[in-house]
Amino acid sequence: MEIKISLDEYADVPFIKKLLSQIKGITNIEVSENDKTYSWEEIENSEYFAKVMEQSENDYKNGKTQELTDDLLTEIFNKK
Repeated sequence: MEIKISLDEYADVPFIKKLLSQIKGITNIEVSENDKTYSWEEIENSEYFAKVMEQSENDYKNGKTQELTDDLLTEIFNKK
């Protein structure tokens, strides 16, 4: 089974991928842009991803965190 999600140019793709990768049952995540598909490995190994992860780690160390609730996740994924 597959789910296709369309994002605008300002979407936080690394965060979305990280969030999705933590959900039980998700076995593969791919990102495509203008007919080019990027595998999870390509994204993880990219310089941009490394910078985003470093910034995320710095934000966490500095107390800048955001906790997601079940209600928010339900709203995001329209789960009933």
